[in-house]
Amino acid sequence: MLLDVGGTLIECRPTPPEIYARCLSAYGPTVTPEEVAPVYQRVWSELTQCHPPGLDRYHLLKGGEWEWWGAFVRRVLADLHHPAPSQPLLAALFEVFSEPSVWHTFPEVPEVLAALKARGVPLAAVSNWDSRLPGLLTRLGLADFFDAVLVSALEGVEKPSPEIFTRAARRLGVAPAACLHAGDSPLDDYRGSASAGMIPVLVDRQGVFGNGYRCIADLRGLYAFL
Repeated sequence: MLLDVGGTLIECRPTPPEIYARCLSAYGPTVTPEEVAPVYQRVWSELTQCHPPGLDRYHLLKGGEWEWWGAFVRRVLADLHHPAPSQPLLAALFEVFSEPSVWHTFPEVPEVLAALKARGVPLAAVSNWDSRLPGLLTRLGLADFFDAVLVSALEGVEKPSPEIFTRAARRLGVAPAACLHAGDSPLDDYRGSASAGMIPVLVDRQGVFGNGYRCIADLRGLYAFL
């Protein structure tokens, strides 16, 4: 079984716009999360579409993930017309988002992962994330549940490319057709894993997706597939 991470196992609390607003305000004029949120979402959407589909975004720039996040921060600053110095701000944000204290594990996750392991289900985490994810999973107490952790920044490919899913299947020693992948993105997780020949399951915690998807409200819905 394959599982996405962000939005499936964990979420950021405070939200990224709240964290950005706090850090920006420490380096200059006060800015609110409400002002940051639309800019953050727009820049995220734009930058995540700048690289060829399936290629890891952090390989797009010569400086890797540090340069990618640097470009992200500079775009946010420019759109907000905020005078904060980009490099100190980037360092502060990089440190904050590395802390497990800002990442919340959804309540049912430890119980479900433990139950799956107890039943002998091989587990792989498959995530579009930078190289900090393996360490973060360890510090959150989740790493030991997984037989394999595939991170786009380390693999050089990212969802929805079928390549990262088939790699996960190989590392678990099972055929893609025997794998189920659960995640919260209709494109990256659902369509991506389906294109690799896997059984896709959409984790729809907010109940916003209609017909056409095989949905579960949280990870406890996985029990029905065992």
